[in-house]
Amino acid sequence: MADTLGVAIIGCGGMGRTHARLLAPQEDVHLRALVDVRLEAARALQEEVKAEYTTEDLERVLSDAGVDAVLICTHHHLHRPMCVAAAQAKKNIFVEKPLALTVEDCQAIRDAVNGAGVKLMVGFQARYSPFLLKLKEVIGAPLVIISQLIDPRWDDASWANDPIEGGGNVLSQGCHCFDATCFLAGSEPVSIYAQGGNFTHPNIPQITDSVACVIRFANGAVASVTIGDFGKPALMGKAAYQLFAGDRTGTLWNYYEREPQIKFWGVQPEAFTMDDLPETLRHAHGAHGYTQQMRAMVDWFAYDVDPVNAAKVDDGVRATQLGVLAIEAIRTGQAQPL
Repeated sequence: MADTLGVAIIGCGGMGRTHARLLAPQEDVHLRALVDVRLEAARALQEEVKAEYTTEDLERVLSDAGVDAVLICTHHHLHRPMCVAAAQAKKNIFVEKPLALTVEDCQAIRDAVNGAGVKLMVGFQARYSPFLLKLKEVIGAPLVIISQLIDPRWDDASWANDPIEGGGNVLSQGCHCFDATCFLAGSEPVSIYAQGGNFTHPNIPQITDSVACVIRFANGAVASVTIGDFGKPALMGKAAYQLFAGDRTGTLWNYYEREPQIKFWGVQPEAFTMDDLPETLRHAHGAHGYTQQMRAMVDWFAYDVDPVNAAKVDDGVRATQLGVLAIEAIRTGQAQPL
């Protein structure tokens, strides 16, 4: 690699802007290009982060020898064609979650990445959150996990509720919860059972917006996972994770709120809060792992430092597979093997 990692960001909406802002100050990163069909969005971001050029043309970026890696931050239905094209162009890939909306598309991405010998990281930044890492470190191998990712009702007009572009809450956002639960379990899931359906979007009958699942893992642990947009949790906050290991337990709540915290039982100290973070991480991007995820990506792509906590391509396949099989379990009334 040259002195800097040449990066192109594809999609200059919310997550594209977030990643660009985190990468721009890093001395070993060069923001080579910003890509968006809305060229005005790319140009506005360029003014802020001083990227070298903007374009609407993905092919220009994929044929640019100055681009070492692409960050794909588009609507979900574009992930497969863009990841496959990037792999074929020998670019390393960071792709926002979910990897794709179908298992078939995820597998096609995996085949392209493995065939081209490039690296791929999925944007499950919770794996770098000091809160999830502390929970995992202290509790170790849990016997039972209770996880939730619950929102107030999403607007019908949201692109994430579009059956083609976003897939609805369970597939679009629920993949975060499925991945974090597997990460905390430290084991592969072997089956999933679910009930739920379309509870809050009768005008979009093609999507599943609510699930209550039971996942069994290869090591014998079980997890209860609830995902949807059926109301704001008044006590635990949007995202919460409870781990039970018999003689010790840990509860992380308010994870997406201003003051996430963990309460432990059976271990000392009994609490972990924002005050326990290094001062450099006492902000939302640090607490939720975005800052650390981008650094790990650069270290992997530029220096071949294995990002041991990262979600790689197989993790992305698994998270989507759990969502798809949860929906299939609802349809059939039967537990689904993985």
